Amino acid sequence: MRKVLFILFLLIGLTASSQCISNQSSTLIPAGPYQPGDVVTVNYTLGDFTGINVNWIHAFQINLGVGWTNLTPILTPGNPFGSAGFWLWDLQNIYPGGFNFGPGWRFVNAGNAGWGTSSDGPFTMSFQVTVAPTCTPDNLSISIEVFDDCITGGWNNGGCCNDPAYNIYNGAVQITPIITSNINHF
Repeated sequence: MRKVLFILFLLIGLTASSQCISNQSSTLIPAGPYQPGDVVTVNYTLGDFTGINVNWIHAFQINLGVGWTNLTPILTPGNPFGSAGFWLWDLQNIYPGGFNFGPGWRFVNAGNAGWGTSSDGPFTMSFQVTVAPTCTPDNLSISIEVFDDCITGGWNNGGCCNDPAYNIYNGAVQITPIITSNINHF
């Protein structure tokens, strides 16, 4: 009986600390692998955000490997049935609580500057990146982190403070070998 109770309490504990983000998906156009100069459109959707302890979604941070350049926003996330405010593209922002954010979209709440939006989603966004000129197989990873107002300092009742980054792409720049003819030394 003790083992059954232990397992039951363990499962309840795991459920209580579950993530706030679900149903994430992404596409890359064109699909990899990539060479210097390739321009790639990244589409990302967060299907649902369920804030634990009234945490609200506050930001989407884009993390890029060193092989990317020219990060350009295309489609801003929506705010279906959410708080009054808007999504702002930001390369770098330090929230009042000291959290350093960017690049990506952050929600500017019209009612309270420290809060996110009460919307549950879905949130769809897109951006473009270019493979930088290089002669080495530089890192082309792409991921997105979703932050709630617990992380950014607008709310102090934790719950979604450790949602992992969503991995979109892992790869390296494909370098075309340089082919030269033999050199005669006469």
